[in-house]
Amino acid sequence: MTEWFDDDNFWLNFEEMMFDPDRLNRTSLDVAEMVTLCSLRKGMTVLDHCCGFGRHAIEFAKLGYKVSGVDLSKSYLAIAQAKSKKHDYNINWHEADVRNFYLDNSFDFIYNFFTSFGYIEEPAEELKVVQNVYRSLKPGGKFLIDIEGKETLAKNFIESQCFDGQDGSIMLVMAEILDNWSRVQNRWGYLKDGKYTETTFAHKLYSAVEMGQLLTKAGFSYVQFFGNLQGINYDNNAERMIVVAVKE
Repeated sequence: MTEWFDDDNFWLNFEEMMFDPDRLNRTSLDVAEMVTLCSLRKGMTVLDHCCGFGRHAIEFAKLGYKVSGVDLSKSYLAIAQAKSKKHDYNINWHEADVRNFYLDNSFDFIYNFFTSFGYIEEPAEELKVVQNVYRSLKPGGKFLIDIEGKETLAKNFIESQCFDGQDGSIMLVMAEILDNWSRVQNRWGYLKDGKYTETTFAHKLYSAVEMGQLLTKAGFSYVQFFGNLQGINYDNNAERMIVVAVKE
């Protein structure tokens, strides 16, 4: 069955909105903060999980890490491959569904960034994604998730937003909380040259307790939560849910 994230047009239409200049300019800082938070060392093996066009993966390669990336989007991976080739970075790019992708005991560090987790509706399949990450980590390896937690979204929730694209398009983002704060339904609309297309998809919301339970069920024995990449507490001042889980 084809799912919304299989549509490359969606990723191309909304690329400008999702990856605005401020977010792109933070890429090197994001990586520096992940390195510090997780005590990473140059030369370690790193996997960008749902890598998109590889902005963080390329930065890790620039710093001397042995990098791989996995994503389902052909168009984003093509951009990633072109950028890494231009700079002569040897990055292994994998086109795959993360429900089926794993490389046993291969990585010191895996990260899933920018709320790229929680879009698989079937709980058993979402657990399989995390189990695949666990399998792919070396003993002692770490898994970092950057996501909008249930607690932080409740504080920052915006029902609708509108963005003007540089190509003359208009992008609409509408959100609705469902099922007693267990999911958020997103409706993203794209209007250009009088033609309107809309994509609807649901995103599962995790509290810290629920995320900890999922990771523990997948095999992780030690899970920490932070409120941003600088490592502040996950409390009422948290900006994001940053999760660091360790495979023993």
